[in-house]
Amino acid sequence: MRATLQQSIRTRWQSLATPQTQIIIGLMAPSLMVGMDHHVFGVALPTVRNHFGLDADTTAWASMIYTLPFMTLMPLYGRLGDGLGKRRLLLMGLGIFLVGTALVFSSPSLAWFMAGRVIQGIGTAGFVPLGIAIITQWFSPTERGKALGAWNSIIPLSGLVFPYFGGLLVDGLGWRAIYPPIAVMGVAALIVVRRNIPTLKQRQVNPDFLRTFDWVGVLLLSVAMTLLLFFASSRPITGVDGLQDWRLLALCLLCFAALVVWERRRRSPYINLALLRTAPFTAASLSAALRMFLMSSISFVLPLYLTDIHGVSASEIGIALALQAGMLFVVSQAGGQLADRWGSRRPVVLSMAALIALMVTMALTPAGASLWLIYLWAALHGLAIGLALAPLHRAAMQGIGHHEAGSAAGLYSMIRFAGQILGVAVAGVALQQGLAQSATPIAAYQVVFWLYAGVAVVATLISWGVAKG
Repeated sequence: MRATLQQSIRTRWQSLATPQTQIIIGLMAPSLMVGMDHHVFGVALPTVRNHFGLDADTTAWASMIYTLPFMTLMPLYGRLGDGLGKRRLLLMGLGIFLVGTALVFSSPSLAWFMAGRVIQGIGTAGFVPLGIAIITQWFSPTERGKALGAWNSIIPLSGLVFPYFGGLLVDGLGWRAIYPPIAVMGVAALIVVRRNIPTLKQRQVNPDFLRTFDWVGVLLLSVAMTLLLFFASSRPITGVDGLQDWRLLALCLLCFAALVVWERRRRSPYINLALLRTAPFTAASLSAALRMFLMSSISFVLPLYLTDIHGVSASEIGIALALQAGMLFVVSQAGGQLADRWGSRRPVVLSMAALIALMVTMALTPAGASLWLIYLWAALHGLAIGLALAPLHRAAMQGIGHHEAGSAAGLYSMIRFAGQILGVAVAGVALQQGLAQSATPIAAYQVVFWLYAGVAVVATLISWGVAKG
């Protein structure tokens, strides 16, 4: 029996020493840092709102100002990763993130706080597309679903612990106290990435690659996405209510049109528009965007809902977010394994249908409902959201060659996180208008949840286009 136990331990240790396992561990390190930042910031958001005296629209910007560069620079990291090396860009991104974290921690005003959040987003923009591309390169198609599920599980796993202890830090020391632990985690991630992530070959920076890179495409896409966000949440920017400043929408559409014309004329375009002519890739990207819309909007609204309707503390908000993340962690790996076994479509459709039921439930929940009912809802929301995560990654990269892995992952990730940032923007606008027009706060929040139910219906319909295999 002792010999059997020793052999089991030896086998498990050897499996941890394989190059593929080391790569997953190396990719998990920056993801753990991002997860920590995401979860504790969500807990601290009501306190940040009160500290700076923000309304709902501007509170949304405190979250979105990070996600805007995080989203718009994803294709840039993906394309540069193909030419300059993915490991090098991961390390660079971690360094940039640490600079932004220091600035947020020491910010004397809202402007400095926002600037630090922008720099954080610039640093982390490459983690998702580079991670997907690295897994695509180093894992066979039959292993990718499981590998993507394992890698993606680390962010919800971090949500099991960090929200509650982040809430304790905020309750005891204020919102700034969450950032020193994040910085320590960032330094640790630098060390792990440097040790664990290999390169396919030794790369040198090619001046011709950088000189001929499609920087005009980068500029046009960044401006177009920024204008789209400004249109969605325009009141803090132009003074016009969100989704009503048509000048911003016209400029946004003009930039997108110029981007399409420019990219079609490029031999090596920043955005490979040919990928969007592939129906399964487009369906997976749009489904992922709507999934992120429904995840990020709840991450933004739920802490405010618990504060405004139930009057809870930051640590109690942390419990709700931990339950949500815990269920997401439990089911995310299972979702990848189900996709490998059944194909990607079935788990995605099931996930989206479950979200319809959950949003309708919250829209009908009265203000006097038990806090434990809200906790149960948060856990079920995490389960439904987590089921589709790895299957959508798998479906989007299905049939993509290694030479296009970075650009495809970057485009997919940008579309996906466009849903995240628009979810927060629309949530802020809808909540602000609801609070202004409704007789009670609960009525305003119920309108928001009905809106989310409609988005979930659209997501369910689109998910039928996800590849079966």
